[in-house]
Amino acid sequence: MTIDLSNSSAMNSSRPDFGKLSLSEQAIILELEKRREEYGCRYFEPNGAQTKLIDLVGGQAPHVGIFSAANGIGKTTAIANVMANIIFGRQNRYFDYPLFREWPYPKRLRFITDPKLVEEIGPLHSEIKKWWPRGRYEAVKGGKSYFSQYKANGFLLDIMSYDQDLKQFEGATLGGIFFDEPPMRNIWNASLARLRMGGIALVFMTPLTQAAWFFDEVVPRHQEHIVFGDIEENCKTHGTRGQLEHANIERMVSEMDPDEVEARAHGKAMYLSGLIYKNFDHNVHVAKKPIAVPSNASVYQVVDPAVGKPFASIWAFPDTDGTLYIHDEWPNEDFYKMRGIDNGIHDYRRIFLTKEQGWGIHKRIIDRHFADVRSLQTKNTLRQDFAAVGLNYEASYNAQAEQEEVQTGILKVRSYLNYNKDKPLDSINRPRLVISPTCVNTIKGFSRWSFDTKTGRPKDEYKDFMDCVRYFVMADPKVSYSPPMSEPRRLFA
Repeated sequence: MTIDLSNSSAMNSSRPDFGKLSLSEQAIILELEKRREEYGCRYFEPNGAQTKLIDLVGGQAPHVGIFSAANGIGKTTAIANVMANIIFGRQNRYFDYPLFREWPYPKRLRFITDPKLVEEIGPLHSEIKKWWPRGRYEAVKGGKSYFSQYKANGFLLDIMSYDQDLKQFEGATLGGIFFDEPPMRNIWNASLARLRMGGIALVFMTPLTQAAWFFDEVVPRHQEHIVFGDIEENCKTHGTRGQLEHANIERMVSEMDPDEVEARAHGKAMYLSGLIYKNFDHNVHVAKKPIAVPSNASVYQVVDPAVGKPFASIWAFPDTDGTLYIHDEWPNEDFYKMRGIDNGIHDYRRIFLTKEQGWGIHKRIIDRHFADVRSLQTKNTLRQDFAAVGLNYEASYNAQAEQEEVQTGILKVRSYLNYNKDKPLDSINRPRLVISPTCVNTIKGFSRWSFDTKTGRPKDEYKDFMDCVRYFVMADPKVSYSPPMSEPRRLFA
């Protein structure tokens, strides 16, 4: 029997029957067990999801990173081992990155969690005891009923809870912050300001319905630095270096609330339940830099008007290969926070024409349901009012029933988003709809627009810009070689 002391998988297997081993083999097994107990982080083997997290942190050192993981994936184990490789340096081959070999930021870290989890028998303390090298760190209570600080190798790790006074989250200069579940906004802001000398903030979460503000404001800004952890990634049969039996996973998932399975089993935010464009992927469908408009582009403007909020509008153009590019939108701020807007026809004319300088507008489209209703006061429709100031809009596409109309548009947009996720992207296998990263409201709509799970109908939230996209795609945009529309260019007439 040959036993490799460097192979941590030997440590994960059950101890062989000593009666069948020689004395020397028994001694080796005992030595392996002793080493693992005394220096666990050297023998840590991450599962597939934990590996992706380590690669994100070590390879990209993001200012904000998010580990959105299922129950049972080993979030706290990942936290303890990431901390160990920061504090004690690279411990094994999975952490072979410069960030772990020599930490470049201030040597003060912070871990923040629920008040119930900071106690001495809490999960993080237990994982630190299991994985950190024995005798090489000091745990300090500092007047608390639990260990509130760990000192090791010139580092100081503070353990805090979300019920502490806001002032306690300020003051110190930090190099790393670890959030166990998303915090309240004021704690987030106070904590991130502590990274003034550089550093990283990592959020470990099972994405249920709490902290809606975090999903609205933080997640969209850091789409490229999110790791999703499905419970199957910790499966012995289907995962990579998994620890759970598949039968146990199936039993666990079967007992979950059906409304929480996406979050608890797959690490996906609950707002994704019923998501209309589930095939939308920020890393694939959003361009890496703002999209420039070619001088000969056939630009479409599409407007979804409303009362009491701004008119939503996108600008887009088709390419000769059939790809559609959404390159701009209005408003250029958070549409979902804007209310009480009382712009008139001349205001919108000025806004639109100012934005369109240098573009060849090929066609304008507007929601027919709103724009073709005759005003009781003026006896005119919105389309007629726009035409009177030189902006000529075509009505959006029609269908026999409104629900059929919406569904038809959704299906066509999905077809433009579609590509084979099981194959690498190339000139053939790619989506035919690309969005500029500056179109934040359109991107948020793609990420959030969902069906009402009770009625099966699309919700009104996040619908405005998605209506614009539907109208654009259903217009069957193609490159035009005819001159652009002839419209007056006087901006403030």
